[in-house]
Amino acid sequence: MRLQSWQRFEDRFFTSRRVALYAVGLLVCYAVFMAKGYADRLWLIDTDGSGKSIDFVATWAAARLALAGQAVSAYDLAAFTREQLTGIGQLGGDYAWAYPPTYFLPILPLAFFSYATAALIWLSTTLVAYAVAMRAILPRVATVLVALASPFVLWNFFVGQNGFLTAALIGGALVLLDRRPIVAGMLLGLLTWKPQLGILFPIILILTARWHVFVSAAVTALLLAAISYFAFGLETWTAFLAALHDQAGTVLDRGGVAFHKQQSIHALVRLLGGNDSFAWALHIAGALAATVFTAWLWMRPIDVRLKAASLVGAALIATPYLFIYDLPILTVPLAFLASLGIAPIGQGGGFIPGERSVIALLAVVLVFLPGLPIGVPLLALLMLMIVLRLRMQPGDPSPSN
Repeated sequence: MRLQSWQRFEDRFFTSRRVALYAVGLLVCYAVFMAKGYADRLWLIDTDGSGKSIDFVATWAAARLALAGQAVSAYDLAAFTREQLTGIGQLGGDYAWAYPPTYFLPILPLAFFSYATAALIWLSTTLVAYAVAMRAILPRVATVLVALASPFVLWNFFVGQNGFLTAALIGGALVLLDRRPIVAGMLLGLLTWKPQLGILFPIILILTARWHVFVSAAVTALLLAAISYFAFGLETWTAFLAALHDQAGTVLDRGGVAFHKQQSIHALVRLLGGNDSFAWALHIAGALAATVFTAWLWMRPIDVRLKAASLVGAALIATPYLFIYDLPILTVPLAFLASLGIAPIGQGGGFIPGERSVIALLAVVLVFLPGLPIGVPLLALLMLMIVLRLRMQPGDPSPSN
């Protein structure tokens, strides 16, 4: 009875109109925060008028080197640091570059602009792509407002990273998986810019015989590789592989990036004092469990929205290389679950009692916890919500694959 009473309260309190108003309130707070940070020379522009050191400086410097025909220098930390210092007065740390040469292609136009202007262009355009993907999942104005009000949006904006782009690619691919399989495959092919986030997608595509998507993704990835080969040379690929090996060792094994900044099981275990072998054992166990569960789910005749949410959650659990700026991707499975929540109960819809309250509380609390390893608890909570929703599934009349 208590759960039913609480759910009735949530039905009255979390109306679409009210949720939209709460989201607008958070967005106003975000806008004031960012505007004040810019005005006080705490973001993008430093007190002396030079650029302010944030993660985006690596993207901007890599674009400039690629435009100048020196893309390979992005993988040389000394040369890369010198290029970064042409746009800002002082670096806040070492910003290494370990993206594949294909990533030079989307960022290349940024080289034509100053550091601050390029950052604003990059963040605004990828933010629009993210909003479009979220609206495609659940076509409501409130969806876009809530997605933009995610705390992860604020953090990604503040550091100038690419979380909006990866969320847009993953969300768009899952929405179009059966409607436009060729386009969905193209989006997954573009995701090879950050291959660690897409490692489970080929497994699911093969298991469910979605060959059009699989082939489209493979062809897109190969075309990108070929274009980058002719544009930037074979040496960039050689340098990339060496830089990737070094970066993986620095971040994952040697703790070159503080473990509290990482969001994986491996990093959390290391942060809590576990040794590297134990951390890897737990991470692999968690990744396998999430993968097996997701594969089983995709072979079952249940709503594809629940499958999509599980795939994204499992993909994030599986990767050992995960940072706070990647977590806008979490909005994708939450949007799919929200779509299920507003669906008729007889069709497997309806919200779980307390679900909306927990999400609302997290949205407020997470704003104040940017420096903590919150990724693993959040992903565990997401997978728990998916498991609980299995009881509400009557079966999907569409083909299980």
